[in-house]
Amino acid sequence: MSDNAVSLDYETFFSKKLGYTLTTTIAEQYCADPRFDPYMIAVCDGANSWSGHPRDLNWSALEGKIWLSHNRYFDNTVYNEQVKRGQVPLIQRRAWHCTANMTAYLCNRRALADAVEHLFKVKLDKSARSDANNKRWPKDFSADEQARMLKYAKGDALWCWKLWDKFSAQWPEHEREASNLTIEQAMRGVQIDTALLSQYIMRAHEMKSTTEKLLPWLADVGDDEVDTWEEYNTVPTSTKCIAEQCKRSGIPCPPVKAHEGEEAYTEWEVTYGAAHPWIPALSSWRSINKLYKTFLGVKDRLRLDGTMPFGSKYFGAHTGRVSGESRINMYNMRKLPVLANESGLMETDERRVQRAVDDRDKAGAFPGWVKYDLDFRHLILPRPGCKMIVSDASQIEPRVLAWLTGDRALLDMLRGGMSIYEAHARTKMGWRGGKLKDENPAMYALAKANVLALGYGAGWEKYIVMAYEYTRMDVTADDPEWVEEVNPFTGEVMKVSGYGQRARAIVADFRVNNALICAKNGAGIWSKLDNAFRSSVGSDFVMTLPSGRKMRYEDVRCSTRIVPNPKTGKPERKTEFTAVIGGRRKTTYGGKLTENIVQATARDVFMTHQLAMERRGWHNLFGVYDEAVLEVAQDVTAHDVEQAMSVCPDWLPGCPIGAEAKEVAHYLK
Repeated sequence: MSDNAVSLDYETFFSKKLGYTLTTTIAEQYCADPRFDPYMIAVCDGANSWSGHPRDLNWSALEGKIWLSHNRYFDNTVYNEQVKRGQVPLIQRRAWHCTANMTAYLCNRRALADAVEHLFKVKLDKSARSDANNKRWPKDFSADEQARMLKYAKGDALWCWKLWDKFSAQWPEHEREASNLTIEQAMRGVQIDTALLSQYIMRAHEMKSTTEKLLPWLADVGDDEVDTWEEYNTVPTSTKCIAEQCKRSGIPCPPVKAHEGEEAYTEWEVTYGAAHPWIPALSSWRSINKLYKTFLGVKDRLRLDGTMPFGSKYFGAHTGRVSGESRINMYNMRKLPVLANESGLMETDERRVQRAVDDRDKAGAFPGWVKYDLDFRHLILPRPGCKMIVSDASQIEPRVLAWLTGDRALLDMLRGGMSIYEAHARTKMGWRGGKLKDENPAMYALAKANVLALGYGAGWEKYIVMAYEYTRMDVTADDPEWVEEVNPFTGEVMKVSGYGQRARAIVADFRVNNALICAKNGAGIWSKLDNAFRSSVGSDFVMTLPSGRKMRYEDVRCSTRIVPNPKTGKPERKTEFTAVIGGRRKTTYGGKLTENIVQATARDVFMTHQLAMERRGWHNLFGVYDEAVLEVAQDVTAHDVEQAMSVCPDWLPGCPIGAEAKEVAHYLK
C-alpha cells in the first residue's frame, strides 16, 4: 500500500506566552500571522527519511506522489501559504491523505501519539515539540537541541508513513474521499454577508453593554452612593463580585458548574433569579458575550473575498459524524435567533422567542416587541454567481430505525408517501381517521415527539425536554399538583408530586406498543444489542453497519457499586457495563447502542449523497448531520437536489429515503 506514498510533517514556530498557537487560532490565521515561521519539514517514503528547512527539500522528488500528513488541514495550509509567498514550488501530487482522519476512522484516536500507542503499542516522546515553545530556529536551540528536533521531526514523518503502510487498506476509498472533502470544505470556507456582520457586531455590543448595567458591580454609581465596588476587580463574571452580591442579597453563592454540575447551577438560578434580576442578567451577559466574540471571530477570519474558513473534523464523533471547533462551530449553531426585547436586552424566555419566530414565519415580520434579531445563519450567503439550496434528509433516523427493526407495516406506509409521524400514529397509536395533521394536530405533535424522542431509551424526564424541543408541546401542562403513591416497602400511602405523570404514561405506552424496538428478552433491538454487548465482557464488542463499516467498543467490562435508592435512601447494588470509546471508558446499554447504529447508518447514507453531489459539481459548504447546505450553479433546482438525496444506497435495500429541499437567499434552518 506504500508505493509512491510519502509523508510530510511541518514544524513551525509557536508561543504559548504570546498566545500564538493552534488552540487560539485556526490554521489560516496562524499562517497569515507575521510570526509565521515554517522552519522545518520532514519527509519519509518508508525507505528514507529527511528533515530540514523547507527551502532545502528536493521538492521535485515529491512530484506525482501520494502525500500523507497526520493533520492534512494544517500541513496543507502551511504548504499553500509557502507557495503563495514563493518560498516553495507548486508540486503536482496524486492525492493528499490525512492519517489522523484515517486513525479516527479506525480506532477513534486522532493524535499521532495516541494512534501509534494504540495501534503499534509504542509510546512516542513528544517532549522535543513541547521544548520548542517560544523558540526561534535555529538561534534559540543549542546544537544538541537542533539535532534532537531534526530527529523528532523525522520520527513523526516515519510514524505517519508506517500508519498508512500498515492500515490504509482498512480505510475504504469512499471514506478517504469523504475525509478529503471535509478538509477541503473547511479550507474553501463560506461566503459571509460582511455588511450584516458589522451590524451584528454593533448590536451585540450594544446588548452586552445594556446588560452590564443590570449587574450591581458594574452599574453606574452616583456621588451619594456609599456602597461602592472600588476595592473589587469589577468584571462581569468576577467570582468575588458575585459572592459579595450574594452576601449583600442574603442568598447562597451559586454552585460551581465544574464541580456541582450544570443542573445545580440552573436550580440555583431558577430559585433566586425572579427576586434578583442581576442573576438572569449574568447568564444573559455570558450568552451575548459569547455571541459577540463569535462575530468578532468571523471578522478576524475574513479573507479579501469575504469568505471565511472554519474548523471541521472528519469522524469527529464515534458514529462517524463530522464535528466542529469550539470557537466557531458550523455544526452546532443556535437553534433560535437571539432577540433584543423592548429593553434592548437579550430575551431569555425561550417560549416567547419561539412564538416570535413563529409569527415571523407566518406574517413575514417579528412582533413589535422585538427590537432586532441576531441570527448567525443569516451571515452565510452563496458566492457571487451561485445560489444556495438547503436540503434535509426527511426523518432519516426514524426511517433507518424502522428498517433495522423490520417494521414492515410502517415501512409500507412510508413507501406510499405517508409522513412517518402519521404512519407511527396509525401503526402504534390507533389512529384510524383521515390526514392526521389536519384532523388531529395534537396527536400529530405527540406522534412526532414519540418518534423523535423515544426510540433510544429516553426516560420520562428527558422526554419532557425533548417533546418541547421538537414540537413545542408541554406534556406537563395538565399534570396534577399531587398524586397518591403507595410505598412498596411499608404500604404507606404518600402524597408525591404529580409532575411528569403524563410523560410517564406516554413512555410506558410507547414501550408496550413498539415491541420491535423495546421488547425484552432479546425480542426488541434494545434488548438484542444489550445482550450482545453484555456477552462481550472481557473482549471488544463490534457492530457491523449495513454499509459494512464496523463500530468497535473496546474492552467491555462489568462493574458493580453501591448507591442509595433515590426514594428510600437505602443502599442498593447498581451494575454498569462499560467500554472504551476513543480512549475513554463510557457506560453503554441497548438504547444507546441503538442510537449509535441508527446515527451511524444515517451518516453513511448522507455521506454517500454528499459525495455523489460533489461529483456533480454541487458544493456542500458543510453538512449539519443530515442537512446539506449546497452552493450550486443557477440551473440546479431544489427538485434536482431532492432527487439526488432520495436515492437509497444498494446496501440499504428497501429503506424509504427522502429529502426536502428549498432555495434560499442565505442559510436558514
